Amino acid sequence: MVVEPRTLLGVGVRDVLDREDDIEVVAQLRSPADAIRIVGATAPDVILVNLPSELHAAAEIARQLRRETPNAALILMGGEDDDASIVEAVEVGATAHVAEIAGPAELVATIRRVAEGDNPLKDEIIGRPDLFERIVADLRQSMVGAASPLSPRELEVLQLIARGDSNLEIAADLDISVYTVNNHVTSILHKLGVPNRTRAVTYAVRQGWLALDDAPVTESEGAPID
Repeated sequence: MVVEPRTLLGVGVRDVLDREDDIEVVAQLRSPADAIRIVGATAPDVILVNLPSELHAAAEIARQLRRETPNAALILMGGEDDDASIVEAVEVGATAHVAEIAGPAELVATIRRVAEGDNPLKDEIIGRPDLFERIVADLRQSMVGAASPLSPRELEVLQLIARGDSNLEIAADLDISVYTVNNHVTSILHKLGVPNRTRAVTYAVRQGWLALDDAPVTESEGAPID
């Protein structure tokens, strides 16, 4: 089953999978709600799904899908190929994660692996003690109210990044040096395990640590630190 809200990408994924003799797409849907309604009847072995960006909603949808088809493997599709995306995939109970930059061969190989009973996320975590420790820390934080690993000042800097401010503007707003802002941004990226500012904002919003308050994020996804 393929659940992708963006029609063009859904068609692209379907086209890739239809070329494989050993893979049958039993349903292609845009809405997770529609998927939940029919997943029991279609009984897929693998569910490839792009979940909502809000973590709580994504986790609830994943739980419902697994309730209806407890033996199906869930592959989370989309996002970056970074530690933050892996942690999010683990938090919603996925078996694997396929980033948006993944090629067709990687997608097909991942589907085959989980269909055979492999757990790529588990394998990756076992090979990454640092990532395992982070997941455990995140779990502990969720038990005490999902506390942010960022300091109050770092959250303040991140809020201004979300507003679209440059490092120079942030320095002026907070009455600190640009050098200090650079250090805060570097620390934020390191703590969250993300490659750039936009990804840091997205991850913090998903975790509920940051409210955008309708402030646009104007940084490009690949923009370097100012």
